[in-house]
Amino acid sequence: MIKAVFIDIDNTLIDFNKSSKSAIQKSFLEHNLPFTDNVFPTFITTNAKLWQMIEKGTFTRQRLHNERWNMVLAQLGLTYDGTKIEQSFLNNLYDCAILVDGALDIVEYLSKKYYLCTASNAPHYQQLHRLQITGIKPFIKQVFTSESLCADKPSKEFFDRCFEKIGNISPEQVVMIGDSLTADIEGGKNYGLKTIWYNHNKEQLPKVKIYDYLVNSLAEIKEIL
Repeated sequence: MIKAVFIDIDNTLIDFNKSSKSAIQKSFLEHNLPFTDNVFPTFITTNAKLWQMIEKGTFTRQRLHNERWNMVLAQLGLTYDGTKIEQSFLNNLYDCAILVDGALDIVEYLSKKYYLCTASNAPHYQQLHRLQITGIKPFIKQVFTSESLCADKPSKEFFDRCFEKIGNISPEQVVMIGDSLTADIEGGKNYGLKTIWYNHNKEQLPKVKIYDYLVNSLAEIKEIL
């Protein structure tokens, strides 16, 4: 019997793509940089590669903040201090939280049936603030972040520390929902959780099925849980 649900935040409940694009546009405007058509795609590709490295333990969160925008600006052929863009981006992203379609409805639904927790690799106070301003926070029992737990998804340590905080609930009684096949699905599966992959970015299906369920919209989760 399922007793608890862990659900990712970025690109699962809050649309990171739309929110980050808005934050980047504001940041470029603040620093008088040209926001061309290739700015956002370059950021998304670079950001995804860096987070994959963080998940594997070959890159650090601090290096991401120090180097991410220098890398993006170099690829765009722009000469500017990337650390200034990074800080501006984080400040703007803090207050920018565009919900995924159906996010409020699904957390309200899940909260009535299960012990509902969020599980995220993003900064703790940023995620807490964004959950509050979107109206999601009242439905969440616990907000788990890699920063507050001192461990990153998909590590065993991350999930160990989640389970230390939720009481007498075992892994087989928990479902992990998220958009990342590595951080959410593989991490959850390796720990013994059931998994629901929300294919937010309409990715090509992996050759080896590592998820228990696949949904293309949050509303479809109601057919499973």
